[in-house]
This record gives sequence, C-alpha cells and structure tokens, in this order.
Amino acid sequence: MKKIIIIGWTDGFWKWLASFILKNFKENINLVITWRNEEKWKQVATDLWCKFSLNTREEIIDSDITIFAVPIAYTVKLIKMYASYLKLWSIVFDVTSVKKEPSQALKKYSPAGVLIIPTHPMFGPFVSSIAGQIIVLTPDEQTIKDERYKKLRKFLISKNAKVIEETPENHDKMMAVVQGLTHINMFVLAETMKKLQFDIKKSFDFVSPIYKLIISSVWRYVGQNPKLYADIQMNNSEIIKVHKKFMESISDFNKYVVEKDEESFVKNIEQSKEYFKDETEKWQIYTDKIIFLLAKQIEKAWKLVWKEIFLENIYTKEKKSWILEKFENRKLFLDSWEILELDKFYII
Repeated sequence: MKKIIIIGWTDGFWKWLASFILKNFKENINLVITWRNEEKWKQVATDLWCKFSLNTREEIIDSDITIFAVPIAYTVKLIKMYASYLKLWSIVFDVTSVKKEPSQALKKYSPAGVLIIPTHPMFGPFVSSIAGQIIVLTPDEQTIKDERYKKLRKFLISKNAKVIEETPENHDKMMAVVQGLTHINMFVLAETMKKLQFDIKKSFDFVSPIYKLIISSVWRYVGQNPKLYADIQMNNSEIIKVHKKFMESISDFNKYVVEKDEESFVKNIEQSKEYFKDETEKWQIYTDKIIFLLAKQIEKAWKLVWKEIFLENIYTKEKKSWILEKFENRKLFLDSWEILELDKFYII
C-alpha cells in the first residue's frame, strides 16, 4: 500500500485533490494530510476518511508520494524546510500556478533519485471531474523517461484531461499572459467601475450579450479568493514585463482619445486584427455559440410555462422536474414554491 502525503495550508485545492485521490485509489493508498492548525483540519481529515498529522517531517520520511499544495508565496519556503526529508526514490509534486522557482527548489533540496513532477492543474476546486480540464506538467528530460511519470501521464489522459508538457520557464511566460494579464484586466475593470460608482445591474437593460459575458467574467474573478490572485501576480517574475506592456497600451489608447486621433486609434485596431487574423473567425464562432446556447435556454423556459420542466444543476448535477409556474428576470418559479435561478441550471 502506497503512502501519499498532502501538505496543505489553506481551505482550497488540496481538499479537492484529497477527494480525487481517494475516489480513484482508495483501496491502494494510505492518505495523510499535514497541517499547521489542528482544530479545524482534523475534522476535515475525518470527513475525508484519511489521517491527519501536525508532524510534516515525520510523515514525509516514509511517504511514497508527497504533494506540496500550499499558497504560492509559501511553496519554496516549505520545499526548503521539508524536501531534504523526502524518501529515496519517492515522487514529489507541487501544484502551484508558478513553476520556475518551485521546480528549481525541488531539484536543489530533494535527495538524488526522487522523481520530481512540478504540476499545474489549471482549474479550481469546484470541478466534478478532470475531464476536459487542462493539467500542465513541467518535467525535466530525465523525468520524462521515467516509467512512473509515463504511468501518471497515461492515467490523466485516460480520465480525459488535456495534458500539456512544458518547461517551467515557458510555463511561467505563458501564465504571465494567460493569468497575469487577463486577471489584472478584470480587476482594473472592476476597480474603474467602483470608482465611477457605476450601476452595473441597471446597465444590463442597455447592453448586448457580449457585454454581459465580459461583466460576468469580472464578477467571477472578483468573487473568488483574492489572496490566490495576489500570489499569482506577485510570485511570477514574468508578470511585471506584461504589466508594463499593458500600461503602455492603455496609455496609447487614452492618448488617441484625448487627442481625438481617430486615424491612430483605427490603425492600432486594424494592426491587432491582422495579428489575430487566423483566430478571429474561430473565436467569433465560439462567442456566437455561447450566446446562442444562452438564448435557447431562455427560449425553452418561456415555452415551458405551465408545463413540466426538467432541470439539471450545473454544479451538483442533481436533476429535478416540476411544473414551471412563471419565468421572470431569469428566475424559474415552480409550483412547489421553489424559486430557482436559471443560470444555475440547465434545462434538459
């Protein structure tokens, strides 16, 4: 029986990871969670049917697989504290959003022979499965040849995950845009609207579906864990370069507007259009499809008033059916006295 230890410090991804491991390997593993706070997390371990320990060092010594699942800002610090105690020929992972520094620290402080697999699961702890989800692996050349690594990769693919192999350095450069640029853009949009005291709800009476998609993305990011986003922004050294270009671009467009330089404004957009020309049509179709599906769900709801409606919760996958009494403001009024938000359900 293999011993797996998850080192976790927050109420986040590690819990999903523990559940996933138990679901897939429960009969063949001994799962241990180590923590810095006993009172709360001992109960969590009990709920998950796994062992809880406050003695990380003692647990690592005989662990076959060790997973660092802590905030980015603490990852390298904890690797320095504990990696030297890793069992010879064991496997070690980190699952942070930044890969360069954790990878370097694992190589530096782990005993020779330990298989190092720096990993970035690009999804949150709310997914019900890894099917369709992206998992980035950043192994070195020696790790890629190891049969244990090949077995892991094969398992992830068998679960229909999209597995990407990349170097830690290229991963961080990519994430500086994929996460660093897109996240900061969302937060700047939110901050600007806040400063303007803008009535977002009222604006929905005036806008297109695309605007709603953009604002829903802003709300999605603002509504999640700000500490995680701060960690991503402040622990990827490539992000500062991206921020600089972002601010230059904002300044350029601001200048065009202030100076009423329509020619430069249009020219800039035309150049971007040319740069993205191979992708423009594809993503136009993609957004059209989203808008179409949203519209079809609304159309279905209107047609089912005073008829039986079949619903599936998009989070829990729970199914239910009842008579739809009324549909108003994207709310489903059932004759069971329940009022459900359409956005949380899929009409089957």
